[in-house]
Amino acid sequence: MKSIIALFALLALTTTAWAQYKNDNTGNNGLPSPYQEYVTFNISARYGVAFPMGGQQGYIDRVSPTNLVLDGEWLFPKQFSIGLKTGYQYSNQRLGRQVYSSMDGNSGQDISAVQTRTLSIIPAMVSLSYYFADNAAAIRPYVQFAGGGAFVNYTNYFGPLADKETGFKGAIAPAIGLKYYGRREQGLGVEVQAQYQNVFFNYDLLKNNAPSLMLSAGISYRFY
Repeated sequence: MKSIIALFALLALTTTAWAQYKNDNTGNNGLPSPYQEYVTFNISARYGVAFPMGGQQGYIDRVSPTNLVLDGEWLFPKQFSIGLKTGYQYSNQRLGRQVYSSMDGNSGQDISAVQTRTLSIIPAMVSLSYYFADNAAAIRPYVQFAGGGAFVNYTNYFGPLADKETGFKGAIAPAIGLKYYGRREQGLGVEVQAQYQNVFFNYDLLKNNAPSLMLSAGISYRFY
C-alpha cells in the first residue's frame, strides 16, 4: 500500500510541476491554433496492469496483466474534455486441488477439484478531464474523473462446475495521466495513466466491492 501511495504522490507532483508549463496560443505559422479555437477530438488505446485492492483481494489477490482501455474525448478550448471510456479487464487465479462441500448444499456429497477464480469487467463510463497545458501543447498532464457502470462476470470454477454471477453495476474511476506528442500540434503521441477504479459488485467471495489500481500506457491521437 505504501508503494501505491508513493506512486500517486510522485504522479501528483509531476502533474503539479507541469501545471507551471506555459505555451502561447499560436501555431508555427503565427496563426491561432485550431486546437485553441474549436472543439477538437482525441482517441487513445492503452494496455494496462491492474493491482487488486480492498475486497477484490479476498477473491483474486494477483496482479492482472490483461487489461485494455479505450478512450474518446471532445477537447474544449478551455483545457477540459468530456469523453467516453470502455475496455476489457480480466483477472484469474488458480488454487490447488482441494475437497469442497457440494455447491448446492443439498446432496451431502463432497467434490475434489481445482478451483479457478475468474473476474472480467467491461466498463462503460463518461469521463471529465482537466488539462494543465493548452490543447495544442506537446506535453499535456491531466486529472480525470469517470463514472457510470460496468458489466461484471464473476465465475468461480470447481473443476467442470461453476459458480457464476453477472450483472451491470455502478462504477467510478478517478485518474491522473500525461499525454506526450513530441512537438506542438502533432497528432500522434503516447499516453500514461494511473487509475483507481471501484465497481460496486458484491457476491460470495468478492465482498465490499471490486476496487483496483491500474497503470496503463499506449497511444493517443488528437485531430480536428
